Amino acid sequence: MQSLKQFYRLSAPYWLHPREWLSWLLLLTLVSLTFGLVWVSVQYNNWSRTFYDALTDYFQHASVSGLALSYAGYTTLFVIFVVSSNWLKKLLTIRWRQKMTLRFQSAWLRQSGHYRMGLNGEPDNPDQRIAEDIRLLIEQSLALFLSLLKNTTRLFSFVFILWQLSDILSITVLGHTLTIHGYLFWVALGYAAVSSAIAHWIGRPLHRLNMDKQKAEADYRAGLLRIRENTEQIALYGGERVELRRMHHHFFTIVDNWQQLMKREFRLDTFTTSYFRLSLMLPIFAVLPLYIAKKISLGGVMQARAAFGYVLDAFGWFIDSYRQIAAWSATVERLWVFEQNVNALPARVRPARQPGELICQDLVARHVKGTPLFKPVSLHLRRGESIAITGASGCGKTTFFRTLSGLWPHSSGRWHLPAGKCLFVPQKPYLACDFLTRVASYPGLANVSDEEIKTRLRQVGLGHLSAQLHQRHPWQRMLSGGEQQRLSFARILINRPDLICLDESTSHLDDRSALYLMTLIRDELPESILLVISHQQSVAQLFTRQFELKSHEGQLM
Repeated sequence: MQSLKQFYRLSAPYWLHPREWLSWLLLLTLVSLTFGLVWVSVQYNNWSRTFYDALTDYFQHASVSGLALSYAGYTTLFVIFVVSSNWLKKLLTIRWRQKMTLRFQSAWLRQSGHYRMGLNGEPDNPDQRIAEDIRLLIEQSLALFLSLLKNTTRLFSFVFILWQLSDILSITVLGHTLTIHGYLFWVALGYAAVSSAIAHWIGRPLHRLNMDKQKAEADYRAGLLRIRENTEQIALYGGERVELRRMHHHFFTIVDNWQQLMKREFRLDTFTTSYFRLSLMLPIFAVLPLYIAKKISLGGVMQARAAFGYVLDAFGWFIDSYRQIAAWSATVERLWVFEQNVNALPARVRPARQPGELICQDLVARHVKGTPLFKPVSLHLRRGESIAITGASGCGKTTFFRTLSGLWPHSSGRWHLPAGKCLFVPQKPYLACDFLTRVASYPGLANVSDEEIKTRLRQVGLGHLSAQLHQRHPWQRMLSGGEQQRLSFARILINRPDLICLDESTSHLDDRSALYLMTLIRDELPESILLVISHQQSVAQLFTRQFELKSHEGQLM
């Protein structure tokens, strides 16, 4: 029941949106096609009785061609319904997945939630939950819903046939005669009810095991991805054996979970296979008394057998779908936990804006427990001014920048940023696997001319990349550390921000190159406010104003 509530809250934003009338139309069409399939099944059942009665009668009162023609007609309808249903289900799946994925992506990336969630322990593998779990949720939900609908409709369609064929059964127990109407129906109900209870008892641990499986698979895949992203560092360290041991550990978790699933599913498969094999013969033996009493023909026996099977399938839907339900409930819970974590994030701190000025008044960043990282900071910079932020390693200089940007939620004091663009440049730039034009202009979304980008690349010493503007490469691996940092300066020149905060952004460059790039930024953007963190003495001495960030009571971070 809890999984159903969680599923409703996950899917309601899509299905209750007023513009999703087409999705409702697709769903209603799928429901209609499901009803059509059940109707064809009823016609097959009636045809079966007519055929076997005609077979017993040696076709004296029935036409072989007529029966063949009607069977061909039902088959044509069956194929049309199945093919149309599969196609429409795929169309609905991709529409639903598109909207749900965009919603989760936006919630994860909005207000830097992807970063801030990690500060307090994010759910494992958010990428897998967005990319894989949403797809699984939608596919599993549609499959289970249509399966339940089909079996429920079959139940109501065939139960009347089964009831009519059952006649009345009288049983004498301890001298009392018990009369049972529609006994075949009660036999099917009792058999399915007892079997469902046993299946639930055997398969209940599958929910937890499926959740563990998804986590283990995601952890292993994330480990491989980290190796690929840091391949040069690993190769230089010669850390392949360590990484191999780590990946063995991750994969052993998959193997251990798989073995537990095998044991539990072996028990469930043993029971369900026995259940379904017995269900093939149970209706024959159940209807045998009527046949021996000559109250039903051979065609009636075959019709009762088929109807009994459909009713039993409907009653036994829970058994047949137990494994899928366990996997579905695990997927629902993973997405629910992820969404709850995203929604629980406090709103990102939005610093006040003041034209042309950066003001800090007693600004302090703190640990999660409230301990100050550094002594209060008070600064006042106007348009065109610059300052070097100095201090011992670990005193919280990077956290100071995080606080200014609004990323660090644990802070006190007041600060105002200049109105306009603000660009915080980390020591290690982020370079997506994309066209160089987009990488160079990141994070700007506006189109920039090729000539502008070429000019900026030449200015920062990357003119040799001008011929690759429209090529897509893994730039993070192709460019050296120094080239990556030069590209960061090209981004600054292209985006032209009003506030520039550089965090060790020349650490991979020699002093001469670092001084040249700092001077270039100052000359090209004379109105911008510039804050620089650097351990390079030559860079720090370039600035007439310096501010030493002092750790609070020796607290280093």
